[in-house]
Amino acid sequence: MANFEVVALALAPERHIATFIAHYRRRGADRIRVFFDGETALAGDFEGGEVIACDEGFWRDLGVRPDSVENRQRAVYDLAYRTADADWLLVVDVDEFILGEGSLPDLLDTIEAGRESVIFPTVEAVYDTRHDLSQEYGAAFFRKSYGKPFSSILPHLFYPGCGGFFTKGLLGHDMGKHAVRTGLEGVEVDIHESKRGGVPFQAVQTRSLLLAHYDAISLDQWRAKWDRRLAVQDTMEMGRKRSLQSTIYSRARRLGAEVELFRRIYVVGGFQTFVLRSLNLIIPNKTNDLTV
Repeated sequence: MANFEVVALALAPERHIATFIAHYRRRGADRIRVFFDGETALAGDFEGGEVIACDEGFWRDLGVRPDSVENRQRAVYDLAYRTADADWLLVVDVDEFILGEGSLPDLLDTIEAGRESVIFPTVEAVYDTRHDLSQEYGAAFFRKSYGKPFSSILPHLFYPGCGGFFTKGLLGHDMGKHAVRTGLEGVEVDIHESKRGGVPFQAVQTRSLLLAHYDAISLDQWRAKWDRRLAVQDTMEMGRKRSLQSTIYSRARRLGAEVELFRRIYVVGGFQTFVLRSLNLIIPNKTNDLTV
């Protein structure tokens, strides 16, 4: 049976890193490495995972600390790939989990030898109107991505005044995340795909297992994430629509209206849910935990 390991770069609270590690342990990962994008190593309960502090010495050994978070991701992914022991390396963020009842090792075992990569399509966590916004990982549903004509109409209908934030129906990314076969020559491990000579691998895209992206783990986490991004300004590849979210969030924060903004874009009411279900563009979080 195929085995796999997991890599992520994170600047997150200990409890979120512990949740991430526990999830991928349950999913059967042979090794889990979280590179902590800060000066101080964390001291939480990370049984089954390795948390590596990306301190001054770490970056000195690698050569230089990149200015952007995206290039720091690429640097640690490259390190993880070069030092991987398993058959596959799964590249994700700490707010991303595997959704579905199938076995990840079994799925990887079915990938034909000539295919170097597997893409897990993104679904995005959203909440219902009864949700306590302080509860972490409390998603009621996961919304799917979708193309035209729906992507030109539905976001503006469902999220008035905020439709321009959405790419294919999602606020985060719609590109999925990937696992790449290890031991290959000339591999460039990127955030959403791996390449050779700048050319992306022809990846298998799975539908049996999905990538559940908690773009907002809770109201407080979402607020802290955007506050940090605005303060540090090290996220340099967000794209036009994500940059628009940043601008609108900054304005809402100044006005004390960020809770209203959160509800408008992450909370779905009965009408929205009905239409999205009718179009097969939303799925329920049946167990409301991260083992599904």
